[in-house]
Amino acid sequence: MELNLKYNATKVDEIEQMRKVPIENCVSDSSISMLSLFIQKGLIDENGVHGVSKNVAMNVIDDYLKDGEKDDLLLDITEALIKDGFLSRRLDVEKIRAMKNKRLTEAQEKMENL
Repeated sequence: MELNLKYNATKVDEIEQMRKVPIENCVSDSSISMLSLFIQKGLIDENGVHGVSKNVAMNVIDDYLKDGEKDDLLLDITEALIKDGFLSRRLDVEKIRAMKNKRLTEAQEKMENL
């Protein structure tokens, strides 16, 4: 599921003010409440409206998790924050995804060999 996420200074400031920490610290929090806040502030809905309610954000998370994983959702959010300039553009989310997939494959292979 691809999310239409867009962050600007106002939205990032709102997140930081609510959590009382810089945005860099917020992305290390993978709690559902944090993911919901990122979606609330960053999602552009089908009508082009920037930002959604908590209920809509929770429904988006539920829909995302039907086929995806929580880690992938956090990486999608991180990728949007990088694209919009709020995290270092030197971070390579694709490499992070590849490392995650490699580790999962290795773990599955080890479990199969037990």
